Order: sequence, then structure tokens, then C-alpha cells
Amino acid sequence: MTTLRTLRALALAGVAFAIAQGGAMAQTVELNLWSELSAPPESTVLNKAVEMFNAANPDIVVKHTAFENTAYETALRTAFAGGTPPDIAEVNAGSNAFQYAQSGQLLDLTDFVTPIEAKLRPGLETMYQYDGKSYGVLWGLKVGNILYYNPKMLEEQGVDPASLATWEGFMDASQTFLDAGITPIAFGDRDQWTGNHYFNHILHGVLSKDEYDRIGLQTLDPSVTSDIKWSDEKPVRAWELFKAVADAGYFTPGYLSDDNDTAAGLFFSGRAPFYSTGSWGVGMAKGAGAEDVALTLFPPVADSPEPTAIVTNSLLFTIPSTTKDADAAKRFLEFLTSEEVQKLYVEENFDLSPYNYDMSSWTMDPMLRQVSDLLENAQNASPFLDMIEDVQCMQENVNEANVAVLTGDLSPQDAGDMHQECVDDLRASRNW
Repeated sequence: MTTLRTLRALALAGVAFAIAQGGAMAQTVELNLWSELSAPPESTVLNKAVEMFNAANPDIVVKHTAFENTAYETALRTAFAGGTPPDIAEVNAGSNAFQYAQSGQLLDLTDFVTPIEAKLRPGLETMYQYDGKSYGVLWGLKVGNILYYNPKMLEEQGVDPASLATWEGFMDASQTFLDAGITPIAFGDRDQWTGNHYFNHILHGVLSKDEYDRIGLQTLDPSVTSDIKWSDEKPVRAWELFKAVADAGYFTPGYLSDDNDTAAGLFFSGRAPFYSTGSWGVGMAKGAGAEDVALTLFPPVADSPEPTAIVTNSLLFTIPSTTKDADAAKRFLEFLTSEEVQKLYVEENFDLSPYNYDMSSWTMDPMLRQVSDLLENAQNASPFLDMIEDVQCMQENVNEANVAVLTGDLSPQDAGDMHQECVDDLRASRNW
């Protein structure tokens, strides 16, 4: 009897232990995810992805908190400064993310990202790699250097859209419209970023990818140097071409006081034949109900070393070093790169994927499909300059300088000289 009682007691103890262990295993990890994706369709897509992940991973619960864009950066900076960032943080790829990497506040994800890179489009590494290490996975891909045009207006003036393949052809077409009494290029530079983009795209067409990446990254990455200075002929030429557009009278009146929305309205209403913005212009055109809209690559100069190269930007999902469960957070990041989630993103968001999935069967707006073709045929890709240059030089020497160049307060050479002086001083102050 004693033996039976002992065996029974041991069996009950084993059951109790198994129940306890099962209870422990059933405990879920709760991860806080922060993003600036608070408005549809971006918020809708990300929330769906979170729901899909939680349903497929019962041991992990991801909770998404979305902030309005302008408030997000303040909230994130405050959280990082206080040592209480979320477990997963979305940031703008490039310099915005690197500020946190520089201070050791993001996990080095190099080993985790390396196998994911096999499905990434080439040329995007400068958006998530800093000092040779990878700090996140990309979310969405926007093409920046696009020129939108009104095909009906071009036909009325006898302008062949094929002539827009080069900067010189674009300028000739603009002169044709000006001669007909139509100011050709809808442009509003009140907030400075639009002029930044114009200069950015002209510069990108003048330089090779290696030259462009290096001249920008030299203020962010101590391992990068540039043989080309901002005061050299090629960058100064980009400023000269930019200023020549204004001097010729091709920008719509009030371009220094108008904002981008005003410029877009002029184009979408058929009052100007040309307007430059990124791939997000496809959604803008749909929202405006504009029908006479077509697009092409922003025209590079005729002697461009890489005329089909594109300018891109993306968001980056990172893992702060304080995360409660890095492995669980990595599982979520990997899920975001899956074909299932990327298909959802492309089909519902008027946007492209940074991953090389076959999108031929995906439902896409025809104009977005055309942007996708530009991406597929591109010789290479580089981020916007403001993603790879330190803001200490970017703000004064591109954002503010572009207005000063247009008004004549700075000559193109002055702009290049001041920019290079900033770069030299910044690198010297950091002992690079």
C-alpha cells in the first residue's frame, strides 16, 4: 500500500509539474510597436499586418501605437532619451535611424538581416547600414525622381513625351510652352524640401551612384570619404542647372511663396504641363480626380553616367536595445518582409516593395505599375540626399541654400563652397 501511495503521489506531482510548465509556456510576450503611420492607407495596412502576425504567433502579441507624423519624432526622441523606447520602432531610413545607432540605442541586426538581403532589391543598403552594420528591415519603397506631365497639353503643343528623356529635352519642351504663353513647371518652394528634391535629382543625374552616395554619407559615416567636393564642377553644375530653370521663367509665378499643395493643384487642374514629385504622386492624382496625367523618370542630363538610376526612400523597422524580447521582435520584423505582407502593402497602399517578389500578378494601379517598371529597369538606386547627409549640413546648405540660389543671394559656386566648408568643419570636429 505504501508503494502504491508513493507512486500515486509521484504521478500527481508529475501532472502538477506538467500543468505548471504548460502554464509557463502559454505565457505570451507583449511587444510595443510605435510608428508614424496613423492615417489610411498606411495605418490600415500595418494594422492588418499586426493582426495577421498575432493570429499566426499566439505566443507573441504586438500592440501598435500610431502617432501623427510631426508629433512622432518628438515622442520617439523623448522615449529614447528617457530609456523607455518601444520594443519595435519605425523610423525614417537613413540618417534618422542612424542617430540612434550612433548612440548604441538600436540593436545591431547584421546577422539577422543578412539572409533577408537575398530578397532585397540591390542598391538599398545605404538606407539601413551604418558603419558596416545593419539596423533594421525596410518597409515600403518610394521612387523620388519622377516627372509627371499632362499628355493632352503636350499633344496640343506638339511636344513628344519621348523628348523628356533628357534634361535638355525637358528644357526645350518647357520653352515651347513658355513661347505659347503657358508657364510650364508647377513648383512651390515655400517649405524648401521641394527645391531640395529638384536639386537632389539634378545632382543624382550628374554624378555616378558611388560619387552621389559618398558625397552624402561622408558626414554620417566616418569610414566614408569623397573624392568629389561640393565646391567641384559637377555639384556646382547641378546648382547652375537648377537656377537656370528659374531664370528662364519656367517655374509657375509665386513659386517662392507657394507650397507643394498649391503647385500640385496647378498641375492636376491642367494649368501647367509639368510637375515633379515622387511615386506618391500616383495617389495624389487619384485623390485629385485628375485624368490627363502620365509620368516618366525625372530627366537626367544628356551625359549622365547612369541615366536610368533612381532616387528612393523607405521606412525602417528597428529594434531598440532595451526591447524585452529581441527574438520575438525579430520574428515580427521577418514577417513584415514576407511576400504575403508585401503583397498587401503594394495592393492597398499605392506604393512599391523593396523586396524582389514577382509582382506581375499583383493588383496595381497602371501608373504605379509604370513606376514599378522604372524600378525594375533602373541601373541602381540611391536614397534621397537628406537620408544620407547629416542635418547639420543638409538644412543650411541644401534646404535653405536652394532658395538663396533661386533668388540670387547665393551663386551656385557660393552654395558649393559653403556646403564643402560645412562638411570639412563637421568631419574635423569629430576627428574623422
